[in-house]
Amino acid sequence: MKNSRVTVAIRADGSTEIGMGHIMRCLALAQGMEKTGVRPVFIVRDYDRRISELIRRHGYSVETIPADCNWTEDLRLTLEYSDRCQSRLIITDLGNAGNMAQPDEYRQHLQGLKGRGKFLVVIDDLVKMSLPADVIINPHYGVSKTDYDTGDNTRLLLGPAYFIFRPEFIAAARVNREIKAEARNVLIALSGSDPIDIVGGVVGALVKSEKTRGLYLRIVLGMGYTESKKRKLEATLKDYPGQYELIQDSDNMAELMLWSDLTITGGGLTKYEVSVTGTPGIIIPQYDYLVELTAEFARTGAALDLGLVDTISDEAIAGAVTGLLGNSTRRAEMSRRGRELVDGRGIERILAEIPDEVWS
Repeated sequence: MKNSRVTVAIRADGSTEIGMGHIMRCLALAQGMEKTGVRPVFIVRDYDRRISELIRRHGYSVETIPADCNWTEDLRLTLEYSDRCQSRLIITDLGNAGNMAQPDEYRQHLQGLKGRGKFLVVIDDLVKMSLPADVIINPHYGVSKTDYDTGDNTRLLLGPAYFIFRPEFIAAARVNREIKAEARNVLIALSGSDPIDIVGGVVGALVKSEKTRGLYLRIVLGMGYTESKKRKLEATLKDYPGQYELIQDSDNMAELMLWSDLTITGGGLTKYEVSVTGTPGIIIPQYDYLVELTAEFARTGAALDLGLVDTISDEAIAGAVTGLLGNSTRRAEMSRRGRELVDGRGIERILAEIPDEVWS
């Protein structure tokens, strides 16, 4: 049991542009730490008040940093807030594409946190640079120690064994998954922000195809999915002869994945959630930096990679969906390989790697 007086500061951001993956991952980590007696406190940039409201609904305190402040001010406020709550441990999940466009400033920010005597844990996805940290967590399949130029004092926790899952996914990992011979349930869960409306494109491809008209579609719309996009999507679906539901900001994605015979996701973190539930998946990466990560993941056999969204046709999308739905043997193999890849125990492994003196 960790010392219940210990507070951990979690520095993460979310927004329409960044998406919600970093925030949701850190909420999952906070829930895991809380079970051991640790008190998590969040520090976020004030990009969207709904982010802070979401964190508070989960029962955690939030300190906000002005959305438009520079890196120097961000560092000052992060240290001020972490000192105020007497946190010796800071966990950051800031490796989004926007910050990677300012690599020197991002690295200096991390160095500034570590330089104040804080024990620094960095959650990373992009492997773009050496990072000053006591612990680096990168849960992506295929990443290796050779991707990081760090000293011997940095612990590298790499690969899906360290993936951080929310409680509902940890529970779903234990569910005996049925792979049906007759399959028609398709979950579309592509992006929390979806600035280029991939959801609309995928739904349009399925609606237009004669082969996919008898499907039951459940379409998840994230926090950043605008009303104008939603109206356009509803117009696309108006004459669809199959069943469909639009689901806004679902709070139990694991249940939806267990319902589905096939889930279509983007190239981000959701693909690991699909795998831990034993759900066959199709992946459509939205951004260039996700292409290599997605291709590496697909080589496990846990999912089908269709390639960068800009490069695939409507026919390819519809053909991939009908091909997998009609092949229960391949879907069963995807389910098995996905669950071999991740087991839902990442949080406990991460906490075990943080030295005892940090918790005392």
